[in-house]
Amino acid sequence: MASEFASPFHLGELVVHVTHGLSRYAGTKLMQASDGTTAEYFQLDYAEGHRVFVPIEHVSRLSKHLGAEAALARLNSEVQRRSPYSRLPKPQ
Repeated sequence: MASEFASPFHLGELVVHVTHGLSRYAGTKLMQASDGTTAEYFQLDYAEGHRVFVPIEHVSRLSKHLGAEAALARLNSEVQRRSPYSRLPKPQ
């Protein structure tokens, strides 16, 4: 199923999330919830192989990084506890 959503970000571009900090945009992913509904998410890659999936309707929480190449944010358990997405199961 093709997406009608056009991402404002380019693959590999640095993106800042208001809660999680600096990440690398890795595209969008259509994911299915346990109730059978599907939704599209931004995939953001962080340091140490961590990922966050942000619903596309939350695009306002993201902005392009306007500066030189920088180190990706490290996610820890404290960040994950305060995440607005922590109630969602981690996708495989």
